[in-house]
Amino acid sequence: MRDYYVLLGGFGSGKSEMALNLALEKVKTGPCMLVDLDVINPYFRVSEREEMLNRAGIELISPPYSMKKIEIMSLSPRVYAAFAPGEGTVIFDVGGDHVGAAALGQYKPNFSRIPPENLNILFVVNPMRPVAADLQSAWGLMGKVEGVSRLHFTGIVNNGNMAEESDLTHLLAGYDLVKELSDKTGVPVWGTCGQQTLLEEFSAYAKEHGLEEKYIGKRYPVEILMHRSWAKYLKEGL
Repeated sequence: MRDYYVLLGGFGSGKSEMALNLALEKVKTGPCMLVDLDVINPYFRVSEREEMLNRAGIELISPPYSMKKIEIMSLSPRVYAAFAPGEGTVIFDVGGDHVGAAALGQYKPNFSRIPPENLNILFVVNPMRPVAADLQSAWGLMGKVEGVSRLHFTGIVNNGNMAEESDLTHLLAGYDLVKELSDKTGVPVWGTCGQQTLLEEFSAYAKEHGLEEKYIGKRYPVEILMHRSWAKYLKEGL
Protein backbone atom coordinates (compact mmCIF):
# COMPACT_ATOMS: atom_id res chain seq x y z
CA MET A 1 0.00 0.00 0.00
CA ARG A 2 1.27 3.45 -0.89
CA ASP A 3 1.71 6.19 1.70
CA TYR A 4 -0.47 9.25 1.10
CA TYR A 5 0.07 12.87 2.10
CA VAL A 6 -2.70 15.41 1.53
CA LEU A 7 -1.58 19.00 2.14
CA LEU A 8 -4.24 21.62 2.84
CA GLY A 9 -4.26 25.14 4.23
CA GLY A 10 -4.86 28.79 3.41
CA PHE A 11 -3.31 30.83 0.63
CA GLY A 12 0.37 31.43 1.31
CA SER A 13 0.63 28.69 3.91
CA GLY A 14 3.50 27.05 2.03
CA LYS A 15 1.72 23.85 0.97
CA SER A 16 3.32 23.75 -2.46
CA GLU A 17 6.79 24.37 -1.05
CA MET A 18 6.33 21.53 1.40
CA ALA A 19 4.83 19.26 -1.29
CA LEU A 20 7.88 19.73 -3.53
CA ASN A 21 10.33 19.09 -0.73
CA LEU A 22 8.39 16.05 0.44
CA ALA A 23 8.30 14.62 -3.08
CA LEU A 24 12.04 15.13 -3.57
CA GLU A 25 12.66 13.34 -0.29
CA LYS A 26 10.31 10.40 -0.88
CA VAL A 27 11.47 9.66 -4.43
CA LYS A 28 14.89 8.74 -3.01
CA THR A 29 13.39 5.62 -1.42
CA GLY A 30 10.71 4.61 -3.92
CA PRO A 31 8.23 5.71 -6.60
CA CYS A 32 6.60 9.08 -5.96
CA MET A 33 3.59 10.74 -7.52
CA LEU A 34 2.73 14.42 -6.96
CA VAL A 35 -0.87 15.43 -7.69
CA ASP A 36 -1.45 19.13 -8.37
CA LEU A 37 -5.04 19.59 -7.28
CA ASP A 38 -4.96 23.39 -7.30
CA VAL A 39 -7.75 24.58 -9.58
CA ILE A 40 -8.03 27.94 -7.78
CA ASN A 41 -4.70 29.70 -8.09
CA PRO A 42 -2.93 29.11 -11.44
CA TYR A 43 0.04 31.32 -10.53
CA PHE A 44 1.61 29.42 -7.63
CA ARG A 45 1.40 25.70 -8.19
CA VAL A 46 3.78 22.74 -8.16
CA SER A 47 3.23 22.26 -11.90
CA GLU A 48 5.51 25.27 -12.38
CA ARG A 49 8.36 22.95 -11.40
CA GLU A 50 7.46 20.19 -13.86
CA GLU A 51 10.93 20.09 -15.41
CA MET A 52 12.59 19.72 -12.02
CA LEU A 53 10.14 17.00 -11.01
CA ASN A 54 10.72 15.10 -14.25
CA ARG A 55 14.48 15.19 -13.72
CA ALA A 56 14.00 13.77 -10.23
CA GLY A 57 11.81 10.95 -11.52
CA ILE A 58 8.63 12.19 -9.84
CA GLU A 59 5.39 11.58 -11.70
CA LEU A 60 3.33 14.78 -11.87
CA ILE A 61 -0.42 14.81 -12.36
CA SER A 62 -1.71 18.32 -13.03
CA PRO A 63 -4.90 20.02 -14.26
CA PRO A 64 -5.41 19.91 -18.05
CA TYR A 65 -3.42 22.58 -19.87
CA SER A 66 -1.78 23.85 -16.66
CA MET A 67 1.25 26.05 -17.41
CA LYS A 68 0.32 26.03 -21.14
CA LYS A 69 -1.06 29.59 -21.13
CA ILE A 70 -4.55 28.06 -21.20
CA GLU A 71 -6.38 27.62 -17.93
CA ILE A 72 -9.35 25.25 -17.72
CA MET A 73 -10.47 24.82 -14.13
CA SER A 74 -11.00 21.07 -14.26
CA LEU A 75 -9.34 17.96 -12.86
CA SER A 76 -7.41 15.38 -14.81
CA PRO A 77 -8.97 11.89 -14.92
CA ARG A 78 -5.41 10.68 -14.26
CA VAL A 79 -5.97 11.57 -10.59
CA TYR A 80 -7.66 8.20 -10.16
CA ALA A 81 -4.35 6.53 -10.99
CA ALA A 82 -3.10 7.82 -7.65
CA PHE A 83 -5.43 5.36 -5.92
CA ALA A 84 -4.37 2.30 -7.93
CA PRO A 85 -2.43 -0.43 -6.09
CA GLY A 86 1.27 0.25 -6.00
CA GLU A 87 4.30 1.15 -3.92
CA GLY A 88 5.87 4.40 -2.84
CA THR A 89 4.28 7.74 -2.00
CA VAL A 90 1.46 9.90 -3.35
CA ILE A 91 1.31 13.59 -2.40
CA PHE A 92 -1.70 15.84 -3.01
CA ASP A 93 -1.12 19.60 -3.15
CA VAL A 94 -4.61 21.06 -2.77
CA GLY A 95 -5.62 24.63 -3.65
CA GLY A 96 -5.83 27.52 -1.25
CA ASP A 97 -8.81 27.36 1.07
CA HIS A 98 -12.14 25.61 1.54
CA VAL A 99 -13.11 26.51 -2.03
CA GLY A 100 -10.05 24.75 -3.39
CA ALA A 101 -10.45 21.86 -0.97
CA ALA A 102 -13.88 21.11 -2.43
CA ALA A 103 -12.03 19.39 -5.29
CA LEU A 104 -11.14 16.60 -2.86
CA GLY A 105 -14.74 15.75 -2.01
CA GLN A 106 -15.33 13.57 -5.06
CA TYR A 107 -12.44 11.29 -4.04
CA LYS A 108 -13.87 10.51 -0.59
CA PRO A 109 -14.66 6.85 -1.52
CA ASN A 110 -11.08 6.39 -2.71
CA PHE A 111 -9.54 7.87 0.43
CA SER A 112 -11.88 5.76 2.57
CA ARG A 113 -10.22 2.61 1.26
CA ILE A 114 -6.75 3.70 2.41
CA PRO A 115 -5.70 2.28 5.82
CA PRO A 116 -5.41 5.07 8.41
CA GLU A 117 -1.74 4.31 9.02
CA ASN A 118 -1.00 5.10 5.36
CA LEU A 119 -2.96 8.36 5.18
CA ASN A 120 -1.63 11.72 6.38
CA ILE A 121 -4.03 14.64 5.98
CA LEU A 122 -2.11 17.72 7.06
CA PHE A 123 -3.28 21.25 7.80
CA VAL A 124 -0.38 23.59 7.01
CA VAL A 125 -0.41 26.75 9.14
CA ASN A 126 1.49 29.96 8.47
CA PRO A 127 0.57 32.63 11.05
CA MET A 128 2.21 35.29 8.88
CA ARG A 129 -0.73 35.08 6.46
CA PRO A 130 -4.02 36.80 7.40
CA VAL A 131 -6.21 33.82 6.53
CA ALA A 132 -4.82 31.86 9.51
CA ALA A 133 -3.10 34.48 11.62
CA ASP A 134 -4.86 33.61 14.89
CA LEU A 135 -6.70 30.76 16.56
CA GLN A 136 -10.20 31.73 15.49
CA SER A 137 -9.18 32.23 11.84
CA ALA A 138 -7.19 29.00 11.65
CA TRP A 139 -9.84 26.97 13.49
CA GLY A 140 -12.60 28.35 11.28
CA LEU A 141 -10.68 27.57 8.09
CA MET A 142 -9.83 24.11 9.36
CA GLY A 143 -13.50 23.33 9.92
CA LYS A 144 -14.54 24.64 6.51
CA VAL A 145 -11.83 22.63 4.75
CA GLU A 146 -12.84 19.44 6.53
CA GLY A 147 -16.47 20.06 5.65
CA VAL A 148 -16.02 20.42 1.91
CA SER A 149 -13.19 17.90 1.49
CA ARG A 150 -15.08 15.27 3.53
CA LEU A 151 -11.76 14.33 5.11
CA HIS A 152 -10.53 14.74 8.67
CA PHE A 153 -7.11 16.10 9.53
CA THR A 154 -4.58 13.76 11.08
CA GLY A 155 -1.91 16.38 11.73
CA ILE A 156 -1.05 20.09 11.90
CA VAL A 157 2.13 21.59 10.45
CA ASN A 158 3.84 24.72 11.78
CA ASN A 159 5.14 26.49 8.67
CA GLY A 160 5.61 29.98 10.12
CA ASN A 161 7.70 31.77 7.53
CA MET A 162 8.22 34.82 5.38
CA ALA A 163 10.09 32.98 2.61
CA GLU A 164 13.68 34.21 2.34
CA GLU A 165 13.06 36.77 5.09
CA SER A 166 12.13 34.12 7.65
CA ASP A 167 13.56 34.28 11.14
CA LEU A 168 13.07 32.62 14.52
CA THR A 169 10.13 34.84 15.50
CA HIS A 170 8.03 33.40 12.66
CA LEU A 171 8.50 29.79 13.76
CA LEU A 172 7.82 30.78 17.38
CA ALA A 173 4.59 32.48 16.32
CA GLY A 174 3.72 29.27 14.48
CA TYR A 175 4.50 27.20 17.57
CA ASP A 176 2.13 29.28 19.71
CA LEU A 177 -0.64 29.01 17.10
CA VAL A 178 -0.40 25.28 16.41
CA LYS A 179 -0.26 24.63 20.16
CA GLU A 180 -3.57 26.46 20.61
CA LEU A 181 -5.06 24.82 17.52
CA SER A 182 -4.00 21.34 18.57
CA ASP A 183 -5.43 21.82 22.06
CA LYS A 184 -8.66 23.18 20.59
CA THR A 185 -9.20 20.43 17.99
CA GLY A 186 -7.41 17.42 19.43
CA VAL A 187 -5.43 17.05 16.18
CA PRO A 188 -1.74 16.40 16.93
CA VAL A 189 1.11 18.50 15.57
CA TRP A 190 2.79 16.55 12.76
CA GLY A 191 5.84 18.74 12.45
CA THR A 192 7.62 22.07 12.11
CA CYS A 193 8.93 23.23 8.72
CA GLY A 194 11.73 25.63 7.98
CA GLN A 195 15.08 26.05 6.31
CA GLN A 196 17.76 23.91 7.95
CA THR A 197 19.66 26.70 9.73
CA LEU A 198 16.42 28.18 11.03
CA LEU A 199 15.25 24.81 12.32
CA GLU A 200 18.53 24.39 14.16
CA GLU A 201 18.10 27.80 15.76
CA PHE A 202 14.51 26.94 16.67
CA SER A 203 15.54 23.60 18.20
CA ALA A 204 18.18 25.29 20.34
CA TYR A 205 15.63 27.86 21.53
CA ALA A 206 13.06 25.13 22.22
CA LYS A 207 15.51 23.19 24.38
CA GLU A 208 16.64 26.28 26.29
CA HIS A 209 13.11 27.57 26.94
CA GLY A 210 11.36 24.24 27.48
CA LEU A 211 9.00 24.22 24.50
CA GLU A 212 6.91 21.06 24.42
CA GLU A 213 7.98 18.44 21.90
CA LYS A 214 4.41 17.36 21.18
CA TYR A 215 3.74 20.83 19.74
CA ILE A 216 6.91 20.70 17.63
CA GLY A 217 6.70 17.24 16.08
CA LYS A 218 9.14 16.39 13.32
CA ARG A 219 11.72 18.97 12.39
CA TYR A 220 11.17 19.04 8.65
CA PRO A 221 13.81 21.00 6.69
CA VAL A 222 12.67 22.58 3.43
CA GLU A 223 14.52 24.31 0.63
CA ILE A 224 12.85 27.30 -1.01
CA LEU A 225 11.85 26.06 -4.44
CA MET A 226 8.70 28.04 -5.26
CA HIS A 227 9.20 31.57 -3.97
CA ARG A 228 9.84 34.26 -6.59
CA SER A 229 12.35 36.63 -5.09
CA TRP A 230 13.97 39.39 -7.13
CA ALA A 231 17.43 37.90 -6.56
CA LYS A 232 16.27 34.45 -7.64
CA TYR A 233 14.53 35.91 -10.69
CA LEU A 234 17.74 37.66 -11.82
CA LYS A 235 19.71 34.45 -11.35
CA GLU A 236 17.30 31.82 -12.66
CA GLY A 237 14.31 33.59 -14.25
CA LEU A 238 10.76 32.52 -13.46
